Amino acid sequence: MLAENLVEEDFEIKEEEEPWLDNRELQQDLQLAAELGKTLLDRNTQLEESLQQMYTTNQEQLQEIEHLSKQVELLRQVNEQHAKVYEQLDVTARELEETNQKLVADSKASQQKILSLTETIECLQARIDHLQSQVDELRSVQQRRSQGKSDQDRPAPSCSRRKELYDLRQLFVYDHVFAGKITSLPSQQSPEEEENAHLKRTVATLQAQLGLERQKRATLEEEYGLVLAENSELEQQLGAAGAYRARALELEAEVADMRLALRAERPPLSALERLVPDALFVPFREPSASLLEEMLLTGAEALPRPLRRSSSDTALERGAAVGDLAQSHEETCARRAQAGRRRGMCPLHEVDTQYSALREKYDQLLRKCQPPAGDARSHKAVQTSRAAASAAVPGPGPGPAEPAGSPASAPPPPPPEYKALFKEIFSCIEKSKQEIDAQRTKYRSAPSHS
Repeated sequence: MLAENLVEEDFEIKEEEEPWLDNRELQQDLQLAAELGKTLLDRNTQLEESLQQMYTTNQEQLQEIEHLSKQVELLRQVNEQHAKVYEQLDVTARELEETNQKLVADSKASQQKILSLTETIECLQARIDHLQSQVDELRSVQQRRSQGKSDQDRPAPSCSRRKELYDLRQLFVYDHVFAGKITSLPSQQSPEEEENAHLKRTVATLQAQLGLERQKRATLEEEYGLVLAENSELEQQLGAAGAYRARALELEAEVADMRLALRAERPPLSALERLVPDALFVPFREPSASLLEEMLLTGAEALPRPLRRSSSDTALERGAAVGDLAQSHEETCARRAQAGRRRGMCPLHEVDTQYSALREKYDQLLRKCQPPAGDARSHKAVQTSRAAASAAVPGPGPGPAEPAGSPASAPPPPPPEYKALFKEIFSCIEKSKQEIDAQRTKYRSAPSHS
């Protein structure tokens, strides 16, 4: 089909006898297209390197996120343990508060009891003093009476004693029962002395009870001080527990924000989402499988268009367009990178966007290079150097005869430089596709082994 188009095109050129396309200009245009492809290939290599760096950065960030998640889990466990401890401390504090209230009530009751015992002791002491004074008075009176009786009995001591001894003999003085009664009479105490002894014993008992109550009061006061100190320590621990709880809540909020940000950054699912592990959450759009065909079709649509301008003007215009394209593309990449950093955009999606922008700029450049649509010969152009070489082949229609030294007998010219560039571009693209397929199979086989 291509040979028929070339032969028909040659026939029309010879018929009109106006060659509208120079082989040299066509080679220059192809050279410029090859250089543009080489530039795009270099830019693609740079983008692949930046993509690898972004992938490495993403891996580090994921490791950091996993580390933070583990820390948050540990903090949550510690927080739960602290919560359990704080609950136990609350229960213990309540029990200690109840015990403290009981001890305070017991202390008040003990103080009241001590006061009542003190009053009782004072009353008993006053009564003892009163009874002691009465006992002293009675003793003095008895001594006086005994002295008076002794004074009265002194004049006739012998007669009375003899009579008493005689009476004792008469009454069986030597009887042991009567002798026991006689010996027990002087040992009997008076009721006042018994009451005095009983009161003394009561006072000693009350004093001992008072000492015990004082010791108990001192012990209760010490326990009360210890309970107050422990209560203050528990209050401090409760305050620290509130701070820990607030810190744990802040960390949980930060982790929730990070998870929401990761979920919000995730674009729709695509075909190359399995190139990376599932934990990355970095989907990106898969480029077209027929990349070579698209480039060939684009070149085929761009090359057959007739070029009316001179080669120098065309080269200058395309050089300026390439410079504008590179500058605008760099600015666009910089703006997109800054916007991605501000929004937390995933790196692979950013590279996909840059690739789409590059394709758009390339299409715009191709549209700039195309002539107006009104040209009648826009669909008749030579695509490669073989078309230029076939222009010398005679067609079936009428035309001037070829000279003897035709190009067919001449040695074949060396292949132009743009062919080598295109070959290098296509080999690099094929290599990239093979690497992508290898990575795809690698990451697809990784979950099956796991």
